[in-house]
Amino acid sequence: MPRSRLALLLATLGVSVVLTACTKKPSEEQCDAFADHFVKLLEESRDKPDSRIKKLANDQRDKVISACVSDGSVEEVECVMAQTSIADVEANCK
Repeated sequence: MPRSRLALLLATLGVSVVLTACTKKPSEEQCDAFADHFVKLLEESRDKPDSRIKKLANDQRDKVISACVSDGSVEEVECVMAQTSIADVEANCK
């Protein structure tokens, strides 16, 4: 996955978390697990994972958790947690 696509995916995911403010909120623990799973899926999406992708994803981790806790939904977290690839996240978690 090109770096620009990764940045776009992280931004899109952050926006989708922000847009669901009227639903049941996930706990910090759920958001922490969500961020870990998302980083794992990003790493697995690469044929040859490299440190730049891991660093970019981990640099955004705190922002993802913060947005998840403040503006996310349990439904979104559960959706991402149920996916086994970034392609599945893109296809199933809108």
